[in-house]
Amino acid sequence: MSIYDTKNDELDNASSMQLNLLKKTLSSVQDLIVVIDRNMRIVTSNWKNCNSIPANEKMGNPLCYSCLMKQSKPCESCRLLEVFATGKCCRFEIEDPLDNKTKLIELSPLFDDDGNVSMVVRHAKDISECKSIENTLKMREKQQAVVAKLGQEGLAGADLDKLMQESVRLVTDTLDVEYCRIMEKEGNGAVMVAGVGWEEENNSKNENENSKNDIVCYTLYSDRNEDPAISEDISQEKYNFTSGLPLLKENGIVSGMDVTIGSRDDPYGVMNVHTTQRRVFTKDDMHFMQSVANVLAEALSRKEAEENLKSYAKRLEDANHLKVLFTDILTHDLLNPANIIRGFTEEMIIVEDEQSKQTLLDKIHKNNERMIYMIESASKFIKLESVDDIKFEEQDFLPILEKVVRNLNSEMTKKGINFDMKAMGPYPSFVNPIMEEVFLNLLSNAIKFTPPNGRISIAISDAMDKWKIQVTDTGPGINNDEKEMIFERFRRADKGSIKGSGLGLAIAKRIVELHGGEIGVENNPIGRGSVFWFTIRKAPCF
Repeated sequence: MSIYDTKNDELDNASSMQLNLLKKTLSSVQDLIVVIDRNMRIVTSNWKNCNSIPANEKMGNPLCYSCLMKQSKPCESCRLLEVFATGKCCRFEIEDPLDNKTKLIELSPLFDDDGNVSMVVRHAKDISECKSIENTLKMREKQQAVVAKLGQEGLAGADLDKLMQESVRLVTDTLDVEYCRIMEKEGNGAVMVAGVGWEEENNSKNENENSKNDIVCYTLYSDRNEDPAISEDISQEKYNFTSGLPLLKENGIVSGMDVTIGSRDDPYGVMNVHTTQRRVFTKDDMHFMQSVANVLAEALSRKEAEENLKSYAKRLEDANHLKVLFTDILTHDLLNPANIIRGFTEEMIIVEDEQSKQTLLDKIHKNNERMIYMIESASKFIKLESVDDIKFEEQDFLPILEKVVRNLNSEMTKKGINFDMKAMGPYPSFVNPIMEEVFLNLLSNAIKFTPPNGRISIAISDAMDKWKIQVTDTGPGINNDEKEMIFERFRRADKGSIKGSGLGLAIAKRIVELHGGEIGVENNPIGRGSVFWFTIRKAPCF
């Protein structure tokens, strides 16, 4: 044997080994790989990895379209023929008739020595799981888009009836079901308010009023703890769902799912879907349905809040009308007769000589004056309560305070009160003329509750962007538990025999608040009595 024969044998052995290795490699691949010639016959394949093709069909060189596609002739748009013609690779997806799985088919040309396509390699890769994940993500994206759309419409204040009808339409389309509806709880039953597939029932809005075993009320009334409630096969449930609804029987309902709209303790109703084919609803389907139900619950809650607000506004408007009427009664029907009594009693006091009658007339006059003061105070307070804004002037408030002091000086002199005012001025501030009422109320109170020969002082201090005015008396003082309430209307601290309307401090507080200030009371730091204080906004110096 020559050296050339030996080398040829070595080459043949190497080629044989490579061919065997290639066959082993091909056999180890889990995907189905076949080689097809120009006659569309399968030349070779890793058949053993394909259990969906009967053994007898694998024998010899079967036709590819018969063996792989279960067809009697090639497809009109056969991709294989296209590869033979163009010499270019081709990739596409199919539902494989061999096992009904989604496959990615890749066709690759094999060229002969002359550069012509002699055969095509067909590689079928199972992508069912990837496709399932892709479809799940697409469905989830679609469901989220629906929830976002409905949520936006709900926040925009869409009409509830239209929102509910839009919801059932979108749920039907998204979940690909035949029936969807929204049921409002009514007694022991439910009434349909929106639906798809149940239009013939929608006009009457008349459902079974009594059955708690009805599918439409399943989530509301069943003793199951889960929500949503799902039934893959209604006929297998222990509840006889169709006993109360002939319509379900007529339409051949098989599967269903319903979720609560609103809280389970106090629900508005349910949303449910039904199919005529057995259906396994996924967790994403459940979450989607519940999200839509939550959007509807929020829209219902918003609508209820708006209606309550409108009702409250109406009550406020009615109350305001009553307040105006009451003010008119105070200022006309009550104040006018009181002023007439004042005039007659003052005249009679002048002309009456008998002491006993003089005493009675004095009592009548004093009580009538108290009534006039109460009527005027109540009228002022009512008017101030209805004011939200007042006009301010830049001025020194010291002249206003000095005017009040002059008007009340005679009362302080009668009681022997020692009065002191630490005020140098000017005090530029933003005030309205009604501020005089605050000075008058606080100083009048101090005079009223300070005993004879007591002391009253007024001090004004700088409090950054405000002036702080303090009125200090040596009266009986105010208990700590009464300090918060004395600025409320018709509330007075316990002062024994001293009477009042209970409106003076409430009026003062309202005026101070309208000026953007604060008001309060503290104990006299140097002894018996109280310190009433309030603040006024500063104005630029003028």
